[in-house]
Amino acid sequence: MGGLLACDPQGGGSTATAGETATSTAGETEASTGENSTAGETEASTGDSEASTGAPTTSGGTGEELGCADVRWAFDVAKFHAVGDLAVDSRGHVRATVPGAEVFRVLDLDENGVEVGALEVAYAGNAVRWGGIDGADNIVLQVQENGPQWPRDWVRKYALDGSLLWEVEFASASDGFVIGRPVPGSDGSVLVTRSASLHKLGADGSVVWELPNPDFMQPFVVNAAGVSVGWLGATRWVRTLGSDGATLWEVEWGEQALDDRTFAVDGAGGVVVGEQHHALARFASDGTLAWEKSRKELGRPIDAIAMNEAGQLAVLGTPGEGSPEVLRLDPDGAEVGRRACAQLTSQKVAIDAAGRVTVAGYDFIAENGQFDWWVVAFAE
Repeated sequence: MGGLLACDPQGGGSTATAGETATSTAGETEASTGENSTAGETEASTGDSEASTGAPTTSGGTGEELGCADVRWAFDVAKFHAVGDLAVDSRGHVRATVPGAEVFRVLDLDENGVEVGALEVAYAGNAVRWGGIDGADNIVLQVQENGPQWPRDWVRKYALDGSLLWEVEFASASDGFVIGRPVPGSDGSVLVTRSASLHKLGADGSVVWELPNPDFMQPFVVNAAGVSVGWLGATRWVRTLGSDGATLWEVEWGEQALDDRTFAVDGAGGVVVGEQHHALARFASDGTLAWEKSRKELGRPIDAIAMNEAGQLAVLGTPGEGSPEVLRLDPDGAEVGRRACAQLTSQKVAIDAAGRVTVAGYDFIAENGQFDWWVVAFAE
């Protein structure tokens, strides 16, 4: 894969400020991934970014050493590195972010668990935040730089080969500070949240619409139809927006207005909200409560969730004593399976279009006091 510049607007692709158009240098295709990944961040720089070329040739492991069953493959992450975010793209490849001492890496693990590439973004005193992947398997990142007067930040889209397609710079002085992460849609669009405004960028980086954001809404995920779901900062209110940015419905739900919430939306506009120590709830496309399961009913806290476009749901949590476990639920909330590795403390979860679950977590090695991180893809 070819090299590119991480923060230099002249390093590849096109650039624009917010409100202007950034023309893509590669075509976009439309596909549905239905993935939701947890936002992660690390420090990043205005230095170089490049895609790795020396991909391993061996296949993924079996996970037997982790006490796993029904595993397609298990990938041992490089020592002294942890996985920050996890998603599955339209090819069935797992994308995992691995913040390191000098670079922010996005691994590309194929259907056999083989690392076939990695986008690498160098850093030195600034920040890179994972956004996600769109339907064409392009990567969306947010890069922030702490300037002497105002911090600067860019939303950037990278192609599968690591080339920079476009970037859009936002100004804190006029747009407000960053809230959350940029959220890509399967059609190539990207939602960007600011303290003062909401922005929808098209597949080519051009501005589709801009709206004021007076109550600090933070979108978390968007489906193939452009329906996004998020919450209003420091409240219990959940809100959905249509593809035009108009409010579809909003509802007050839950017990606490804290950061222990996770969100997912399927292709029909059904929304699932999880509150870690309270409950899991599914709302229909009109905001009606379809079902609710308490933490006691589930037998675990709701640490992370992921849902595909078909509404199949993966819920990660630790059932009392033992290792974290993933419950697989159908759209009606009925359990259809569960997956776990006895020696793996899973912290991230993703689900593909076929309903197969992937987790990332660590194994504690008592002999040397190290944490060894793994990505594990379960079978049906």
